[in-house]
Amino acid sequence: MVTSYIEPILVVTGVITATMLAQFFAPSWMVRRTFGEPLSGAGTTLMARHWGLLLFCVGMLLVYSAFNPPIRKPTLVLATVEKAVLVACVFGTSLRHNRVVSLMAAGDAVMALIYVVYLFGY
Repeated sequence: MVTSYIEPILVVTGVITATMLAQFFAPSWMVRRTFGEPLSGAGTTLMARHWGLLLFCVGMLLVYSAFNPPIRKPTLVLATVEKAVLVACVFGTSLRHNRVVSLMAAGDAVMALIYVVYLFGY
């Protein structure tokens, strides 16, 4: 079932993931809106920017893999690991009490599940 819709799924989930590029350009604003906490210095600003850029790259790989089947499975493995780690880091810590962060993690959990279903051929 998922296999017949994988291209639009990858485009939509890739674009959603890529929106984190906003964090590269506005790290203080994004972190404050997402976590409810200010960035505390140059190091955390660097990490926030880097995270935003990395998520943008993962998102664009997902979109690209929608149109390039040979890279689809490795891209989905990468995206699944990235999303599963975020889910574990949120729901395994006190961040699970933050509504915005929990919604992001829940969305990533759904995406990772869809990717796993596709990878197993359903």
